[in-house]
Amino acid sequence: MEDNAEKVHSLIHLDLKGAPPRLGYFEQLFPILSSFGATGLLVEYEDMFPYHGKVAHIRAPHAYLPDDIIKLHTLATNNNLIVIPLVQTFGHFEFVLKHDENRAIREIERYPNALCPTHPDAFPLVSRIIAQVVELHPNDKFFHIGADEVWHIGKCPRCQNEMEVKKMSSSDLFLAWVFKVAWWMKKEYPNLTIIMWDDMMRNMPLDKLKSSRIGELVEPMVWQYQAKKFDLPADIFNRYSAVFDGIWVASAFKGATGSTQFLPPIQHHINNHLTWISVLSEYKHQFKIYRGIALTGWQRYDHYAVLCELLPVALPCLCLCLRVATRNSFTEADHDYVSQRLGFPHRVNLVPFPR
Repeated sequence: MEDNAEKVHSLIHLDLKGAPPRLGYFEQLFPILSSFGATGLLVEYEDMFPYHGKVAHIRAPHAYLPDDIIKLHTLATNNNLIVIPLVQTFGHFEFVLKHDENRAIREIERYPNALCPTHPDAFPLVSRIIAQVVELHPNDKFFHIGADEVWHIGKCPRCQNEMEVKKMSSSDLFLAWVFKVAWWMKKEYPNLTIIMWDDMMRNMPLDKLKSSRIGELVEPMVWQYQAKKFDLPADIFNRYSAVFDGIWVASAFKGATGSTQFLPPIQHHINNHLTWISVLSEYKHQFKIYRGIALTGWQRYDHYAVLCELLPVALPCLCLCLRVATRNSFTEADHDYVSQRLGFPHRVNLVPFPR
C-alpha cells in the first residue's frame, strides 16, 4: 500500500452516534466507497468505542469491541482506505458529559454539550479518552479532535475568573484549550497530524491566530454544507494560509439539510460539492498543503437528537457526490455511470420525496 498520508484525500465520514453499522455492513460498504474514489474514513466514534478503566462508563452497551476496531482497520487497509479517528474534545461532548460522573466538568451545569476548559478534571479526562483511541489506532497518521460549535464558553465562574485575571476573551480561552490538548498530543504522539473543525476560528483576526501558535499544532477542516453560496468570511483562506501548513475542507452527503430529514436531497448535495470545486479552484493555490475533502454524513445533529437520513438510503447520494468530488464535475454521463453501477434501472432521482 502506498503512503496514503501524503496524497490528496477524499474521506468518508462515518458518524457512529446514531444507528451505528455492524462490522458486516462495513465489509460490504468499503469496497464500494473505494471503487468510487474514496481514499479514507473519518470515523467519529462517540460512545461506540470500547473505552475501559476510568472511562468505561462512557461506552455504549452495544459499543464495538477492541477486535472490531482492529477488523475495521483491516477492512479499510484491504480497500486502500486510511482511517482517521474523530474524538470531540470540547463541544458536542454530550456522550461524556451526560454521565453523572462527569457532570461537574460541564461549562453550564444544565447543558451537557460543552466542557469547562478550566476545570482541573477536564484535561485528565480528555487525555485519557484520546490515549485509549490512539492505542487502537497505532499506525494511523491523522487524528481529528473536533472542537466545533462550542456554544457555551467562558460562562462558568471559574472560566470568568480565569478570563478576568489573564485578560482573556472567550476566543482566547478556546484557543488556549485547543493548544493545551494539541500540545500534549504532539508531545505524546509526534507522528500524528492533528485536525480540527475550523468554525470557532473563522472570524478570529490573523494576529490572534498567529500569536496563539495554534498553526504549529493543528490543521483546520473548513466545513460548509450550503448548496450554492458559502457563508464564509471573504478573507478566510488568506488568514488560514498564513497560519496553517495543511488545510482540509468538508462537504456533506447527508445529515446537513434538516435534523429530521427522511431522504437526502441529492441535488442539494451535488451542488454543495460543485460549489466547493469552484471555491477551491479560486483559493487552493494559496494553501501550502491541500489535504483533501471529507464528505460528512451526520447520523443525528447531537447525541440527544432524533436520527436524520440513515446511511443505507444515502448511499446513492454518497456515490454521486464522490463521483463529483473525484472528477470535479457532474455530467449526464456521470449520472448514468453511478446509477448503473448501483444497479438502478433508471437514473437516480436527484430530488427524492417525501422529505
